[in-house]
Amino acid sequence: MKCWICGDDATTGEHLTKASDLKALFGTVSQKQPLYLHRTNGQRVKVNSIRKSDELKSNALLCPQCNNARTAPFDKAWEALSLYLRTKGRVCLTKSNPLRLENVFPGETKAQMLNVHLYFAKLFGCRIVEADIPIEIGAFSDAIMNVKAHPELYISIGYSDGLQTGNTEIQSENIRGKCAFATWFYIVGPIAVNVMYAKPNESRKGLLRAWHPGSIKKRIKLAKY
Repeated sequence: MKCWICGDDATTGEHLTKASDLKALFGTVSQKQPLYLHRTNGQRVKVNSIRKSDELKSNALLCPQCNNARTAPFDKAWEALSLYLRTKGRVCLTKSNPLRLENVFPGETKAQMLNVHLYFAKLFGCRIVEADIPIEIGAFSDAIMNVKAHPELYISIGYSDGLQTGNTEIQSENIRGKCAFATWFYIVGPIAVNVMYAKPNESRKGLLRAWHPGSIKKRIKLAKY
C-alpha cells in the first residue's frame, strides 16, 4: 500500500481518535483494564493498548515520515486545543462567550489553528481512502504537504452530553457522482468537533458556526450538540 499523502510505501496506521485524547479520558489501558470498542454492526472489540491496538487505527496506512515527522505539528496543535477545551473551554459555552483562540495559542494563533485544521485534514483523508468516498484526495494531500489550508474543509467545535467517544459515520451528498457535502463528528467525552467538506455555494446549517483558516476571526462560538 502507498501513503495517500506522499506516495511512499505505507506501513503505519493513524489513530482515528488521538491516543492522547483516549488516554486523558480513559486513563491507563491494559489487559486487566481494557477498553471496548463498539462497532456499528454491534461487534464489541477488546482493546488492551491505546497506542498499539490496530483496532483504533485507520486501515488507510501512511508512511512513517508522514505519520510522524511531517504531521507531528498538527497532532501537537490539536492536543493543546483539546486539553484547553477539556479544562477551560466549557466555561465559554455556559456563559455564552466565544472561545478566544489567542488564549489557547498566544502569539501564534494563526499558525497553530492552521495546524489544527490540517490535523483534521489528515483524519478526513484517511477516512476518505478507507471508505472510498468520492472526494478528491489530492487536495488533502496537497494541503498537508505544503502546510496550507484545504479550501473546502471546515470544522465546528462544541460540546455534547449525549454522543459516544469515537468517530461517527460520514454522511455525504453526491451530485453527478461527486461529493458536494460531507459531515462527521470527532468526539472525545464532552468535546465534539463537526468536520465538514463543502463545495462552493453549499449552504448548510452546520457551516453557520464553522471555522476555516481563511477567516480572520480569533474567536469562535462554541456549539451545543
